[in-house]
Amino acid sequence: MSELLLNRVADDVVAALETGLPPAGQHSRLYEDLGFDSLMLIELVHRLAERRPCLGELPLPDMVGHMANVGSLTDLLRTTTWQGEENAA
Repeated sequence: MSELLLNRVADDVVAALETGLPPAGQHSRLYEDLGFDSLMLIELVHRLAERRPCLGELPLPDMVGHMANVGSLTDLLRTTTWQGEENAA
């Protein structure tokens, strides 16, 4: 897993929380450990799309199943980015 992407996604997760919590780690669970709710998920998806336009559209319903923890979300984003680059070629 790319440490840089993981760190950036973890930063976005904490920013969406707006609580000033310490950085989230790869295994930080969005719901159980970080207390995410549906509005926070919407804010996170918006923040990710805004800061990483190369990801294209990020439909929340497709992402929810990959939001178990910061690591699984990072893996999804890496796959999405890779597919977007392949389609652009």
